[in-house]
Amino acid sequence: MSAPGMAPTVANQGGSPGATQSSDGMSTVMVDPKGKQQEKKQPDCGGSSFTSFGLLAVMFVVFYFFLIRPQQKRQKEHQSMLNALIKGDKVITSGGLLGTIVSLTDRFATVEVADRVRIRVLRSHISGKQALGNDESSPSDSAPTETVSGRKKGKNKDKENA
Repeated sequence: MSAPGMAPTVANQGGSPGATQSSDGMSTVMVDPKGKQQEKKQPDCGGSSFTSFGLLAVMFVVFYFFLIRPQQKRQKEHQSMLNALIKGDKVITSGGLLGTIVSLTDRFATVEVADRVRIRVLRSHISGKQALGNDESSPSDSAPTETVSGRKKGKNKDKENA
């Protein structure tokens, strides 16, 4: 008995006296009495080189349409957005800073992130423009007001107390 995973060995099977034949499913090795090994290849199982080439071509087409092409499209859109930047645009940097463009050069943009606080960033590190509805305002300006019975609290106090 041979161990699992080991190729079975068969002795004197149609060969010359003293020959040993070992078969592992892929090739047959015969050892003659003089110690020379003779290897016989078994035929490949199915498929030609055209089939494998066709499969490779189909995989490339799938990669192109699902990975390469969309990335190139995003890259073109980002480059056109960077070229269209002008002074006064509200932008977001790749580091997450929000600000307004104060000045531009070919390579750098100066962004004002707070009153009289300006930073220089690479133009390529601007990830996008801020949406028009995302205007920065102080928390007290945009704090929600509580309503009491349909009216804003704090207004017309004398009517509520009467």
